[in-house]
Amino acid sequence: MGEYPRVRVGKPHGADRKKEVIVAGLTLLLLLAAATVLLAPLAERISVPHPVVMLMFGLAIAFVPGLSVSSLNPELILPLVLPPLLFAAARRTSWRQFLDNRRAIALLAVALVGITAFVVGFVLQAVVPGLPLVAAVALGAAVAPPDPVAATAVAHKLHLPRRLRTILEGEGLSNDATSLVLYEVAVASTMAGAFAPAHAGATLAGAIAIGVAVGLAIAVATRWLLGKLPAHPAGSALVLVMPFAAYIAADAAHGSGVLAVVTIALALSRYSDHESAQTRLVTVTTWEIVELLVTGAAFAFVGLELRAVAEQASDSIGTLIAQALLITAVVVVVRFAWIFPVSALDEKLLRRKRGIAEPVGWREMTVASWAGMRGVVTLAAVLALPPGFPERERLIFIAFFVIIATMLGQGLTLPLLVRALGVTSSEEDQEAEERNLLRAGRAAGFERLGEIRERGDVSVQIVDEARENADRMWHSLGVSEDAGDRGSVHAHDAGTLNALKKEMLEAARDAVVEHRSASGSDPLVVDAVLRRLDARGSTDS
Repeated sequence: MGEYPRVRVGKPHGADRKKEVIVAGLTLLLLLAAATVLLAPLAERISVPHPVVMLMFGLAIAFVPGLSVSSLNPELILPLVLPPLLFAAARRTSWRQFLDNRRAIALLAVALVGITAFVVGFVLQAVVPGLPLVAAVALGAAVAPPDPVAATAVAHKLHLPRRLRTILEGEGLSNDATSLVLYEVAVASTMAGAFAPAHAGATLAGAIAIGVAVGLAIAVATRWLLGKLPAHPAGSALVLVMPFAAYIAADAAHGSGVLAVVTIALALSRYSDHESAQTRLVTVTTWEIVELLVTGAAFAFVGLELRAVAEQASDSIGTLIAQALLITAVVVVVRFAWIFPVSALDEKLLRRKRGIAEPVGWREMTVASWAGMRGVVTLAAVLALPPGFPERERLIFIAFFVIIATMLGQGLTLPLLVRALGVTSSEEDQEAEERNLLRAGRAAGFERLGEIRERGDVSVQIVDEARENADRMWHSLGVSEDAGDRGSVHAHDAGTLNALKKEMLEAARDAVVEHRSASGSDPLVVDAVLRRLDARGSTDS
């Protein structure tokens, strides 16, 4: 009796292997997210930016003997990691801040990036025989931009002066567009064997224009959709999705996905007063969580990948470290050499044009020069170098070393430098600005109640009682005299009083958000006041 042929039940081996890779990648992301949740409070306690702590965690895990860590697809790092980080950071600033400091930001985000890329390229070509200059410039473009997340974390944590904070954040949000376009041109030129400066300039200009246009178009579409969808949860979910859509759409149109995300964030932040208090509170909290988890996972991944990068390099580890130290020194020195003379000139031009409240002296210049930590963009760019690129493993190792050296060296010592130089903003000044903004909101809210009283839509007694309730609320916020207990609210008036409270708070929020567009305003103060008003609006009268 013949033997029946054996039938293999299940998936082919290739499918099993693919499933294992996916599961390993998801497990890695889950572990990094859990580590971020546990280590972020530690970073807060020791006054160190949490990206630095997560990078140290990744380094520690990477060199555990016998531990094998799965890698992530480098092509997915930029579209998955960069949009939420850029969007979360850009929501905390405003168009007015960019316009007021446009020259200083452009000199860092465009000019300094280009200069750093070419200086690194010339130095690297000199120490690596046979490396084409355009290939070395590709690495220079990758390591040129300071990380926007690190800059934002440092600026907020250390309470830097407003103008210095604005410039560093603006640089971090804008320099990625310059570096990535220059990087793509350099990589394409290396693979093609020729470099065309005119083409590179045209490509950069086109990427900027397309990126901004795509961002504005998607912002308009998002505002229209938000008007049609329920505010929560559909509206909040839409805002979470749009940064990814903006990045992918701009990239598909050969524009800057970075600028598209920044543009949509700035455009949407101006209309936040139209959202309900609950939606705004939920959205802000959600973005804080997303930013924390994505940032932690990204920087931990840098540390995890270092061992694999070092093992793939063909040269001796001593030679690689020496070359990486040299390039790290170049990016640090070039930043100092550029910022000091350019900032001094920019300050003179500003003083000639109009007086400024926060003069930029050598202390501020020193802090700005030392705040040049590299991060996610550098990571994604070098990992995306195509196979066959000249000295690919060497360039990846150097870039990783620059990230780690600047994040640990500058990230750990910057708080000490800031405290030693005394470059901090006064908490009293920020509290005074918050009180002034609350007073403006109070005046606008009472003006709205006065208009309702004059129209006669609601009885005078109920409007007066709503004003007394509001006065007690403003007093609890520190901007009004205590009105005392003027009596209890009747049950049949409760609904009307709540409606009047919402009207008053809407007018107050309109006045507060309007201040965001005023020259010299601090978006952080505006957001802080909005959160306080939203917290009041989410409770019963």
